[in-house]
Amino acid sequence: MAGNARAAGASVTSRALSILGAFDPLHPSLTLSDIARRTGIPLATVHRLSGELETWGALRRGYDGRYRIGLRLWELGSLSQALTSAREVALPHLRKLYERTGEDSYLAVPDGSDAVFVEYLGGRRAGTAGPRRRLRHPLTGSAAGLALLAHRGAGASGPRTRLADVRRRGWALTRDHEVPGLLALAMPVVAVTGTADMAIGLCAPTTDRLARWREELSLTVAAVQRDLACRDSLAPAGTVTEDDGADDFTAGLPGLPESGRGERMAVRLSVRLGG
Repeated sequence: MAGNARAAGASVTSRALSILGAFDPLHPSLTLSDIARRTGIPLATVHRLSGELETWGALRRGYDGRYRIGLRLWELGSLSQALTSAREVALPHLRKLYERTGEDSYLAVPDGSDAVFVEYLGGRRAGTAGPRRRLRHPLTGSAAGLALLAHRGAGASGPRTRLADVRRRGWALTRDHEVPGLLALAMPVVAVTGTADMAIGLCAPTTDRLARWREELSLTVAAVQRDLACRDSLAPAGTVTEDDGADDFTAGLPGLPESGRGERMAVRLSVRLGG
């Protein structure tokens, strides 16, 4: 249950945040009863706090009586340096990647133990336009997260062999957990410090399709790294604890060449993924 605040003694602040946390891509609009059910907060309290959040601009109430996230939160979110820096520099390159490949393309940044997908360009492929994608996944639960986690510094505990393979190859490959039948390939944007504060990736239905565009993805990452270096935007990132939650295929893909230091090379791959 999203944003649950059943714990006795929950503060007003935690309850207000829980109300905001009840909204997600699958639940972009909610009634007061919906919010009460998803948070565990009494309906009367939900009514009072939602009214205050609406007055402030964090929520807005439509003509249908349902609540939605307000623009005030978007304004605050736009102040996030991690978001604006990554998006401003990477978005032009991400758009070119999407236009050249025709494959769903995305940009992710780390936030604690999660990867947050701050940009996703997709929907051309039949069946991918409908689902609303979650913006946040555990670092170990996506290709972008693994690419980031492999470059988050020393001191992490857990299985290191897989992340060492990601560092050596320069990419991570997993199933796309949002759209059945798609695979996700991601590469980290690595700073001179050796850490990664963003990852760029592609989604496609087969490894052959991903292999076809691996060089294009590698060149996109290199272009973003160059632009970020010019702006001196990347800073050392904190350490994240890793765990073994990812559905990772990198150990079984000998046909997909290592990206190494981003050298340009033709790619061929014919690998059948096991279930």
